[in-house]
Formats: sequence, C-alpha cells, structure tokens
Amino acid sequence: MTRATHAAVDGLATALALDEAAYRRAVDLAGLAPDRAAFLRNLDRFLMAVGAMLIVAGVAAFFAWNWAGLHHMAKFALLQGGIVGAVILAWRLEPDSAGGRAALFAAAFLVGVLLAVFGQVYQTGADPYGLFVAWALLILPWVIVGRQAGLWLLLQVLLNLALILYWIQVLYPPEGWWQLSQLLGPLVWLGSTVMDWRLASLLFVLNAGAVVAWELAAARGVPWLQSRVYPRLTGLIALYTVLGPTLVMIFVASLDEQAQLAIVSPALFVAVFAATLWYYQYRRFDLFMLTMAMFGGILVIMALAIRHAFEGYGSPLLLAALLIGLVGGAAFWLRAIAQRARAA
Repeated sequence: MTRATHAAVDGLATALALDEAAYRRAVDLAGLAPDRAAFLRNLDRFLMAVGAMLIVAGVAAFFAWNWAGLHHMAKFALLQGGIVGAVILAWRLEPDSAGGRAALFAAAFLVGVLLAVFGQVYQTGADPYGLFVAWALLILPWVIVGRQAGLWLLLQVLLNLALILYWIQVLYPPEGWWQLSQLLGPLVWLGSTVMDWRLASLLFVLNAGAVVAWELAAARGVPWLQSRVYPRLTGLIALYTVLGPTLVMIFVASLDEQAQLAIVSPALFVAVFAATLWYYQYRRFDLFMLTMAMFGGILVIMALAIRHAFEGYGSPLLLAALLIGLVGGAAFWLRAIAQRARAA
C-alpha cells in the first residue's frame, strides 16, 4: 500500500474543495500531522543545542570577567578539563546522538577559547589569522568524525576568517576610508572586506565550492548530508561575497575606490543567480535558496534604479512602485514554484 503524502492530500483537498477543518482532519487521518512524540523530540533537540551554546557562552563570559583574578594554570586547567569532559560526554552519548553532537560542538568551540587564552598568557606575538588556522586544523578530525552540519559550519567560518585576516594583515593592508570601518564594529568591518574584489572572489570560491561539494555528496544519498542548514548558510555567505562588490560598484563607481572594483563580481553574481534558479528549481527544490537569489536580484535592480533615477519629485514614487512590483512579482513566482513542487 502506498504511503500518503502531503502532495496527495493537498491535491485531493483542492479537488474536493475541503474547508480548513476538513483538511486538518484529512491530514490527521493520513498520519502526516506531527504527533506529541515528534514534537517533544524536536523540542528536546532544540533545547539541548541552546543549552550547549549557553554553556559555551558562559565559559567565555566567565574568563572575560575573572581574567585578572585567575592564575594562568587555573585558566588552562578549567578549559582543558571542559574540553576533555565534553569529548568524553560525546563518546558516551555517541557522536550521532543529539547530546553527543552538542557536546562535540562545545568541545570544538572551547578549543578556540583555549588558543585565545594561550596567546594572551604567553604573548606569542603571532598574527590573529594563525589562531583561526590552528583552530581549524585542531578540530578537523572531530569535524570529520562528528558528521554534523554544525561542526562543518564552524570550520567554514574559521576558514573565512583566516583568509580575510591573512589578506588584510599580511598581503594587502587596507587603506583609505575602508580602514575606518574597523571603528564601527566587527560586523561592519567584516562586511566591508568585500570592497576588494580579489578577496571577495577568493571568499566566493571558498564558500561556493563548499556548497557544490555538499550538494554533490548529498545527491549520492549520504544520510547526514541531507541537512539543509550548512548549504543554506554557506550559500548565503557565497552570495554576499559577489552581491556586496556588485552593489558597491554600482554606487561608488565614480569614487577613488573604483580601482579596487572590477567586472568580476557582477559577472559572478549573474552566474550564481542563474545557476541557483536552475538547480534549486529543477534538480533539488529549495525555496530558501530561490528566495535568497531573488532577494539578491531585487537588490541589484533597485541599486541600478537608484543610481540612475530621474531627478525630481517623482523619482521616490517611481522607485517605490518598482520595489513593490519586484517584490510582488518575486512572491507570486515563488508561490507558484512551491505549489508546483508540492504537486509533483
């Protein structure tokens, strides 16, 4: 007997013109509604992940607050004890379990805290990018053994930070107003790194290559690679590395920073936009990735419109109408694509 699916129930509900109550009853009879056990299991996993992150954040806050009052040996003992304890807990709970994954992720994060404490205590004088490189190398075996999206995402973030810091601290230190972005906070500073199209292109290759590798492996049916967290977040980073320089090139094409811009990023953005719409529509449906691509396309079109807007009182109204039209058209298209995917 064939198992009922959401697409089949939706098709019957549309054909029979069922109301909301009848549709919910049909979903319950088909066994498609989440039961109490599934809800509690997902809630348990969510709370366990949040708890692990809070514990790690508490450890970092503890060292920040009590830094001056702790002996350096006590600092190392606490951190190393936490890492060993987390690894033992992950081994006892098994790395594939929810608790084991949370414990292994906590251990991998504490490795970075330990390296930071080591650098502060002994004042090694090493460049900051070396911290992230060492952190990535030390947790690499756990990332491979752990088989979870969280650890791979942590590794991806470390590789991105290492590349950015090596580029701006060793190869090409920033000059001009870009250097002032460091005073506005780490997020603004990291966002401004795409001003250099060469660095942005390398970051794109790093992140887009990771997404392609993940999708190819997931297409082979590897169970733990079916998670969509890693490709979505990494794909978001890859899109930003080409979208950011494209927007900068549109708005500041007449400034001195033009020397750091090139047509490479806009060309990559067009290629990524087309490839995303094709792959995630026909090969592996993912509404989030399609929405992300459409959002990037809307930003580029609006940037071009603003850059070349007509002068006068009517231009803001025309821009608002264009924005409403683009958002409405994108929403209509995405809804049609989602309905077609459910009916397939």
